[in-house]
Amino acid sequence: MASELNLSESERLELWNKSRFEAFLPSTVYLVLCIVVGVAGNGVVIYIYRFRLHGKHDGRYFIPHLAVADLFAVLASGELHIMNNLYPVTYRFEKLCKWNFVFGFVATVFSTCILLLIAVQRYLKVCRPFGRQMVLFWRRFSLLLSLLMTVILGVPSYFTFGLEKVRNLELNVTGSACRRLTTTTQTLSLVHATVCTMLTVTEGALLIVLYVKICKVIFQKDQNLGKPDTKKTNISKMFMVITMIYLVSFLPRMITFLLEGTKADLWETIPVEAYGVVRMVELLYIVNHVVNPFVYAFMDVKFVKEFKQVFSCTKPNCYPPEM
Repeated sequence: MASELNLSESERLELWNKSRFEAFLPSTVYLVLCIVVGVAGNGVVIYIYRFRLHGKHDGRYFIPHLAVADLFAVLASGELHIMNNLYPVTYRFEKLCKWNFVFGFVATVFSTCILLLIAVQRYLKVCRPFGRQMVLFWRRFSLLLSLLMTVILGVPSYFTFGLEKVRNLELNVTGSACRRLTTTTQTLSLVHATVCTMLTVTEGALLIVLYVKICKVIFQKDQNLGKPDTKKTNISKMFMVITMIYLVSFLPRMITFLLEGTKADLWETIPVEAYGVVRMVELLYIVNHVVNPFVYAFMDVKFVKEFKQVFSCTKPNCYPPEM
């Protein structure tokens, strides 16, 4: 340690940055893989559901919109966290830091809002088949309203995230990190974190309640008819799996999101190795924006059929879209 203190301030700062960069390397590799797989997978989903199955199955109406939100979310969140991993204590791009958090927040939250819209639509179709349904107007209106509310909720991120001065007492050096501002806007950060956490918990509870009701109705119908409605059951199960992945993958991020708003210099109080592990775990939420295409591939027969027709075709347009 004495020899390290003999180094210049810039050398000590670079040494600190390097130690964190190396601890974050597994999560950096993970983020790159998420971007590659997420862009390719969601791109395929957008093409098939938007151009091959568009207008034929209203139960899948929200899928291409969810894929667009997931594609932007994986790009925005991936770029945000890769930059943070590359410059953990030497970040200098304040505007980029702020806008990265805003775009990442909006895309991620909008994606989760679409999951709730899907759950409501499935509930109406399965539990109230003879009642009022989400016609095209209300599906479009709900999407626009969700996007507007998400943008409004995301605006405070510009003021609650930015370049924060961080201090390493052992190396006697000060750096700058792109993260939640806990020294200059601690109250606003805590309020914003609390509101977002409460909304996420509420949404999670609504999703669980809706899908529990859907499961009960499907089970009762299967028992009464003796023969399950495979089509409706598979679609409902598919969206249940997607929702479960969301709930599980977002939990660690919600915990750290709230903790960051309550304690200044939180990440300077734990060893860098432990921080690297926490960093990897909290970034698991990005899986939510990557895995959906694989869920469709396993559980949506029509998606699989169209996928095979498109990607096994040796001549352009040799297979027409399904009618």
